[in-house]
Amino acid sequence: MKYNVNIFNKTKLLLAILVMGSIVVSCVGDELFRDELPGANSKADTVFPEANFSYASSSDDFRTINFTNLSTEALSFAWDFGDGNSSTEEDPSFTFEGGEGTYSVSLTATDGNGMTGSTTIEVIVVEGPFQPIILEAGFEDDTLPEGGGDGRDSWRNSDLGGVIQITGSPVTFGDQGAKLPVPAGDRIGYQEITVDPETNYDLSFWYTMLSGSADPRLIVSVLGVTENGPIETKEEAADATIASVTVTDDSEPDVYVQQKLSFNSGINNTVAIYFTNGDVEGRLDDFTIDIGAEGAVPPSAGFESIQSEIDFLEYEFANSSTGAVTYEWDFGDGNTSTDESPTHVYAEPSTYTVTLVATNEAGLSTTLAQSIEILAPVTADFTSQVDPDDYRTFNFMDASEGAETLLWEFGDGFQFTGMNPSHTYAEDGIYTVTLTASSITENISVATEELVVAQGFVVQVINGNFDLYGTTPGCGGESTGDNADPWDMTTNSTIKDCDGNDIPSPYADLWDNSALDSWLEAEYGDNSEQAGSTSDGNNDTRGAKLDETGRRLYQVVTVQQGETYTFSIDARTTAGGITSEVFILNTEIQDETGINANLGADADVDAYFAIPNIFDTDGDAYATSTFQFTASTNQIVIYVRNIDVIDGSAEAFFDNITIE
Repeated sequence: MKYNVNIFNKTKLLLAILVMGSIVVSCVGDELFRDELPGANSKADTVFPEANFSYASSSDDFRTINFTNLSTEALSFAWDFGDGNSSTEEDPSFTFEGGEGTYSVSLTATDGNGMTGSTTIEVIVVEGPFQPIILEAGFEDDTLPEGGGDGRDSWRNSDLGGVIQITGSPVTFGDQGAKLPVPAGDRIGYQEITVDPETNYDLSFWYTMLSGSADPRLIVSVLGVTENGPIETKEEAADATIASVTVTDDSEPDVYVQQKLSFNSGINNTVAIYFTNGDVEGRLDDFTIDIGAEGAVPPSAGFESIQSEIDFLEYEFANSSTGAVTYEWDFGDGNTSTDESPTHVYAEPSTYTVTLVATNEAGLSTTLAQSIEILAPVTADFTSQVDPDDYRTFNFMDASEGAETLLWEFGDGFQFTGMNPSHTYAEDGIYTVTLTASSITENISVATEELVVAQGFVVQVINGNFDLYGTTPGCGGESTGDNADPWDMTTNSTIKDCDGNDIPSPYADLWDNSALDSWLEAEYGDNSEQAGSTSDGNNDTRGAKLDETGRRLYQVVTVQQGETYTFSIDARTTAGGITSEVFILNTEIQDETGINANLGADADVDAYFAIPNIFDTDGDAYATSTFQFTASTNQIVIYVRNIDVIDGSAEAFFDNITIE
């Protein structure tokens, strides 16, 4: 992406409006198919030209308009500028000698077969301040200039984070708004807009957030893209910030609050609106931008509170303010500081309101207050060992750090409070052991482990209920998105625990099929083959979701060769006519060529099952499907796909996968 700096004369300001016109495509003529017998392997041309363009005023003369040709499937172009003049250039520049006014500019695009498409756009020529345009500013469907869009298409930047969600309630105007779920910073909004350099603007938006979070923050920033772009990392976004506002009002989750951020564009003629959240579910709606008043703009006040890993009463306050030269801190306990990024040690655990007043050279100030709840950190951890004299008895050794109390749940209804228990199971089975560790300030951490209680061989399907590392007991219902990690063919080296901390993945060294991952990306064009984690699992638990054609469920499982097993899976779909396919593979395939050609008859397949589509019965209900297979090897691969899913409208959901 190229970013050119345009320096505007004070007396010559521009107004550039991006308008995408309706497209008129002429009918197909018989002359296109002149040959009675087409040549070998030839195909009829069924893709016809579409004419389209955008425009912007020149920085030297507002009457000179630079046209950018956006036509497709075309080789030649005919422009009519609406004042009697024309051009055949692909990207012409034209000076409207008549000065200010509205001109009907037409473009006709022609392909090699003589087929044409045309469009007419009302081009506004006016001397005055440039009015930026925010696309999908209210996050509504079908509001892009050419029509279409799902309300978030203009807000994507996969380098910085996941795409925002769309919410229907609450909203301020229209039917939709933007939703940012937890964890903090996982999803972002990013949109580049054109501005005048050295111009003041006021960016306004509406926001709300759920109450009860320890970190209720939404951060909306303006980034200088011309000066710093392209923006590809969060570190680059932080360095490119020219203005930012942090909002913290979580008092009424159903009521939106309006906020304004004033900024000066500096040398930039392209800036980006960038927003994300702290550890709170937040919503945004109805962005607007206006020309600001002349003169100095207030500074942006921003900071992050970072708890020390050595002393939980010590905090570093990392200042992210912009445009300020002096800082006044009030730590909420009677102590203050004028350092830029101070460190402060509190006397006792409590909830404190930290206030920063940032002041610029013009004497303008901005105040930001954030609350911190000081909790002693704690990390739950344990090991287990089977009793050599009784395979149903397990000894547990606590390895937690910072724990004041320990609660053990053995997965069979029994509990224990204290250190290093032993527990005897009454029956064979697979049990999830949960340890909840609490600190002296009642901060909690949770650790889990699956135990196989059996004297003989038991097949282990890892996290077949998709509940680990997201909504296990003690996690407060938080979903980290790592529930589906054991079903990833290229497993991550780390996952997030229930506290949102990165820990080594227990699945990382079990398998890795990067060859199949690369084949799927090339075949289907999706950027991830991993299944999504969803809160819409069976029985109100977590589950897995396939919403893109290249996503798969993939897990290598140890079995006993020659044994016959029963496979079970809960499944549902959100639309009729899409097929969920289950393959039991006897090897890790590198592409789907063989199974596409032969399905269950392929040499790499021990069993194939097409799950009946249950949407016609109830699109919100799961159905359990079971089938038997005989293992031809000691290791099989569970492989589930839906190659006809559509993101947002025709998706497949799965839960409770077992082999017995």
